[in-house]
Amino acid sequence: MSKSSTEIGRILKLQRQIHQLSAWMLVNLDRQDEQLAERQERVLKALSEGELALHDRFIRNASQRLKSIAEEQAQLTAAREKVEAEMARQGRMLKVTERRLQTVARLERQAVENRRLTELLERHLGSGAQASGKLEPLASGSVDA
Repeated sequence: MSKSSTEIGRILKLQRQIHQLSAWMLVNLDRQDEQLAERQERVLKALSEGELALHDRFIRNASQRLKSIAEEQAQLTAAREKVEAEMARQGRMLKVTERRLQTVARLERQAVENRRLTELLERHLGSGAQASGKLEPLASGSVDA
């Protein structure tokens, strides 16, 4: 593997890790959103049931909790949108890097094949010319000219 393909391979590995990290972040954000929804449900259930629902202070506290839950959910939604956008961008970069690595690998294979073919031709033509002596008159004729 050449230096450039090794470097591209490292970049590809890092981009895969970043992409995986973004996926984990999305899972974490979803989990947090579920927890907030559960908290919201518990507060609403407490408001609709029981004797405490009749006390003003309880209602005030519950409404403040609901408001903070709604704010956290809005922040989570914004964070999720940013992470999704970043994950999509990282996915596109990952595809580009994969294609670049494939291109470099293909070019390296072609270069190796060309070198082998050149060596084979040189060996074949070199041994054939020496055995037949056909190139000697050409070489001596060019020296005279």
